[in-house]
Amino acid sequence: MRGMTMRDRGMTKAQLRIGSGKGVAIADEHFYEMAGSRDFYVYVTPRTKAKGYDALKAAMESEGYAVSVSDEAPMLPARGYKAVKITTTTTDRIADEPLRQAHRWAHQRNYLHSFFKPYKTP
Repeated sequence: MRGMTMRDRGMTKAQLRIGSGKGVAIADEHFYEMAGSRDFYVYVTPRTKAKGYDALKAAMESEGYAVSVSDEAPMLPARGYKAVKITTTTTDRIADEPLRQAHRWAHQRNYLHSFFKPYKTP
């Protein structure tokens, strides 16, 4: 069974090509939205090699986070995209600095990204 894509949700090819916006300044503008996330997904465009992936993976794993690549994710942009998933295995959220590093990496390459925040408990 094929998962839901952003195209299925009405996102056009033109919107996918625009990406997430390129640059660290753009990343920092909305970092507050993802702070406290447990999972962070970066969507690598089809037929491209994600430059700097090995360094990002090494940095995340050295901090104790799991990094994997798959063509399945809760919401892929379209067929052919790969999802880089960074997740915590020992705590309830990814610490701010590693998350900021991964988020900046995504924006420097203009990759779309998403995140999952656990529900807050009272």
